[in-house]
Amino acid sequence: NPYGGGYGDRSPRPSISRGETVQGGSLKTFSLPAHVNAAQVTITSDGLPVNAKVELWGTASHIKQLAEVYNDNGQTRPFAAIIDVPGGENTIAVRNTGPLEYPIRVVVEPVGQ
Repeated sequence: NPYGGGYGDRSPRPSISRGETVQGGSLKTFSLPAHVNAAQVTITSDGLPVNAKVELWGTASHIKQLAEVYNDNGQTRPFAAIIDVPGGENTIAVRNTGPLEYPIRVVVEPVGQ
């Protein structure tokens, strides 16, 4: 059953963890240990619009933009994605590109180890 939530199901489901607040115009980074193969990123708000960029920072100064996120209500429509990360230590960076008045909450959790 591809929708059963069992082993191997990689459908992102928004995290219920509180997460880190990222004010408008700010950047927050989340370091991942080398043994992590993938991470889920969840971005929510308290009903305000969400404007954000998600990047994967790898070794050797390699930066890859993975997503540019916009929606008009991060509470009823949270963003969730699973990101495969290459071997070695990596960092997920989330920049809130919205105004200061629109904080977002970000959760980055390992998916595979």
